[in-house]
Amino acid sequence: MQRSFWSALLCSTVATTLAAQTVTQRVTSSDGTVQVIYDSRPTACGDGETFIGNVFGHSTYYSGNSTFSGHGSWSTRPCIHGPARVVATVISGEVTRLRPFVGPPPASDMRTLNVSPAEAVTWLDGLIEHGSSKIASEAMLPLMLADAADPWPFLLRIARADDRPTSIRRAALTWLSTGVTEKLGITDAGADTDEDEIRNQVVFALSQGPKSESVPELIDLARTSKYPSARRSAIFWLGQTGDPRAIDIYADLLKLR
Repeated sequence: MQRSFWSALLCSTVATTLAAQTVTQRVTSSDGTVQVIYDSRPTACGDGETFIGNVFGHSTYYSGNSTFSGHGSWSTRPCIHGPARVVATVISGEVTRLRPFVGPPPASDMRTLNVSPAEAVTWLDGLIEHGSSKIASEAMLPLMLADAADPWPFLLRIARADDRPTSIRRAALTWLSTGVTEKLGITDAGADTDEDEIRNQVVFALSQGPKSESVPELIDLARTSKYPSARRSAIFWLGQTGDPRAIDIYADLLKLR
């Protein structure tokens, strides 16, 4: 009877201690690899190992050490809704690599943390705000996957953060552009006709010109173009310019300030 009491007390104490720890503390508690599993957005899907699809119109495919994003023949792979899974590599108590997945997780004896989407968001926000350029950029796709509030206000803040490296702010702008096209309902607007393809080529050529000329034109197209494909292209390339005016345009189109 006494042994049962002390065993129950020990289990309760351990559970309370684990609950009090942050995801960051639990992830970095030992070196090696750890997978963090949390609920993904209803639209997100994948095969659990190589492919992620339907993340605000964005797809990702892993092949060895290479990562492909956008659209391609691989984007027709089986796509199953399931939890998000982030495999983190920890060296000397620091996260040095992140690789996200969606879908049925494969059998593994890897150290595993099951957390809520809110806990995952807090952990990933911290990596984006304070991590290296590499880790901050790698944390953005896992952030998009969480079944939580849209991350656009947070990414607007990152895009405006002068104390963060340019590469991180540009990565934030790239994801914000997907948020804008999703908000406007033009995520799937592609070059369905020869005319669309020509317009997209013109938008791209425009984006390669001097910012003094290209940015105002891209802003106008992003705001007012009546051609969905050209508008989507302008929104994307506006962010790729890295011009700070893009942030305010995105905020306006997302109806955020």
